[in-house]
Amino acid sequence: MNAKGTGFAIGLTVGIILVIILFKVANTNRKVKTEYDERQQKIRGKAYKYAFYTMVCYQLLLVGLSIAEITVPFESFVVEFFGIFLGATVLGAYCIWNDVYWGLNNDHKRYYIIFSVCLLLNLLPVLMPALRGEFARSGMSGAPMLNVIVIIMMMILIAELCIKHLVDRNKKDEED
Repeated sequence: MNAKGTGFAIGLTVGIILVIILFKVANTNRKVKTEYDERQQKIRGKAYKYAFYTMVCYQLLLVGLSIAEITVPFESFVVEFFGIFLGATVLGAYCIWNDVYWGLNNDHKRYYIIFSVCLLLNLLPVLMPALRGEFARSGMSGAPMLNVIVIIMMMILIAELCIKHLVDRNKKDEED
């Protein structure tokens, strides 16, 4: 395995460990697993279905581009990860709009803090090369592009959470 592969494996392992720790901290009952009621599970199942079909359509698009011998100006790992992030965004968006994004044992404030820290951590690998004027040369096709994709996904989901909160609040005010 080359250095990049080793770095990826180590990063993935550390990431999984961090996610487990963060879930334990962010859930009110200190469990790793988020708990959902039956209604939430049913709707989340639909969300997973839509995310799956989104990723299938994206993969079909990639197959079509490959058959047509059309190349995209990104590293293959960036192109592959984009499909995962696209599916995750569809999953999150559907869950937000159908009131099943938050589980029964989630502490929203803790999750917002975690989201903010993750957003900042993903900004660092983008900002540093951008401030040095190197991002356009090296970052647009390589690993920093993953950070850009994560930032976009997180901003979309955070914006949707805020909009959904405002919509629900306005709906509640109208009922009162």
